[in-house]
Amino acid sequence: MSLADKLSTLAPSAPGLQCGIDKILRKSEEKDREALISVMSTPAIKGSISNVQIHKLLISEGYDIAFASIRLHRAKRCRCFIGRDSELRKALREEKGE
Repeated sequence: MSLADKLSTLAPSAPGLQCGIDKILRKSEEKDREALISVMSTPAIKGSISNVQIHKLLISEGYDIAFASIRLHRAKRCRCFIGRDSELRKALREEKGE
């Protein structure tokens, strides 16, 4: 089989790792999920719960979460919001009729 034939049969690789917050949300009970969504939906501004506080709490609860996952998710810059399978990208594909 030629290289061209082999390349044509390769399947695209799957997206990378899911967002750390998304992992926690999928495993959490409804009450915890709603509370985490609520906190993560508020901007990280002076006088609000900080990303550091959220990180320390999640670590103390036994979750293996990177600080960057919290920061990116809260800023809506993680895979949940801008990734290939994000709701935003799905909506854009639907608009284009893809």
